[in-house]
Amino acid sequence: MTVASKETWIVPGASYVHQTYQLSHADHFYGAIYPHKLFIYKNHAGKPDFLPADKLMAGLKAVLEHYPILYGRLALRDDGEYEVRPSTKGIPFIEAAAEEDFAAFEPGCPQHRITPDFQAVDQPSSEHMPLLAIKLTRFANNSGVAICVSRHHYLADGHSCMSFIKNWAATVRGESKLLFPMGDDRRLLRLDPKPSEEEQRQFVRQQQKQHQPDYQPGSNASVNKGVIIQFTTDKLQALKADAMASLSDAEKEAGWLSTMDAIIMLVWRATVRARMAAKDRPFTCMTIVNMRDKYPALPENYYGNASNRALFTMPADELTNSSLGSVAAMHRQEILASRSHTMEQWLMQSDITSKTSLQDRVVNWTPFVDYLITDWSKFGFYTVDFGEGRPIYCRRFTTQFRRIGCILDMPPAADGSPAGLEFSLGVEEASYERFCHDKELLAYGTILR
Repeated sequence: MTVASKETWIVPGASYVHQTYQLSHADHFYGAIYPHKLFIYKNHAGKPDFLPADKLMAGLKAVLEHYPILYGRLALRDDGEYEVRPSTKGIPFIEAAAEEDFAAFEPGCPQHRITPDFQAVDQPSSEHMPLLAIKLTRFANNSGVAICVSRHHYLADGHSCMSFIKNWAATVRGESKLLFPMGDDRRLLRLDPKPSEEEQRQFVRQQQKQHQPDYQPGSNASVNKGVIIQFTTDKLQALKADAMASLSDAEKEAGWLSTMDAIIMLVWRATVRARMAAKDRPFTCMTIVNMRDKYPALPENYYGNASNRALFTMPADELTNSSLGSVAAMHRQEILASRSHTMEQWLMQSDITSKTSLQDRVVNWTPFVDYLITDWSKFGFYTVDFGEGRPIYCRRFTTQFRRIGCILDMPPAADGSPAGLEFSLGVEEASYERFCHDKELLAYGTILR
């Protein structure tokens, strides 16, 4: 629990160019949300000057000179797109003191320890809000810190956000060159001609009808409770091997599946079993798909959004009773189909014509989807070093009223080698205990309590 805090606004310097930035159509793909990334560091040596705020702020101000777009504010244009307009109001750097010592988060830092007190942004998205915010929470007895980075999703996806964070950390360490020089040409991910509002509206209705024809607004609503499942490397190998072994010969010839397909289907169908849904009820899983390698014209270290989505729908009975390999292989086919989309098929799913507010875009973003799944495990969270070594834990915040699952890497072994994966998700509160006792899930994963 936070007992004290103060706020410093980092404002642009004299060289700041008052420029309006046009966003790409891929930038409008996500809901208008602030994903939060939390890095937790332990003061092993008891240093009195452990990760001082002034040094972190100085590094942040220096790296922001390379990302002037982050000083701006979103504004809605007459054509239904948002743009970033210049602003000198700045970016908040919040310093907070916590009552708890670092030891309170041991062992394992379970999800219930990650409370909203750590968030750098605690309001719904609106046009007056900053596009980036940082919160530094110092634990009692100077035993460690938590650094929360919150950025608006219209500016960057997870890949781009992590490049920015690594550049910030390198600057704090005293490195003179950016590790990932910012690439930026958002014109490359725009449709020409642009669809009309009615064409987009029809597309959305058709997509919902294809996956959830009987969906009623609010029918997916639930109150969710956060949980983390850990999968060690040996258990991941067993999961993949068992999933492959469960495939028929015809399924093996038809395609392949990855460990990610297996882990996503394992966890998702455990949530469906826990809810004891009607057998014929269809559920839709939305998995985020990276499209960067499909567009080689994008600059190296492109700073923006470049993600598509794969929608996989299946009735509860078939999802929970088919072999794990079978549903994982079908999920892989949807991923491959998504990656083969033309730019028009991909960006037609972005909200670029509706003229709605940012808050409305959060509500209207694929409300028929049961779970949204995103993979953060390849971003290198545990390489973010501000000068005092790698973080002990990296965490995200679960959303109480939207079911989202996120795959992260586990804290590495002492020698730096991979230890496995963690699956952080929100589970419907009413079915939480049944989920935590799911036999198939527990054959491979361990619930962090």
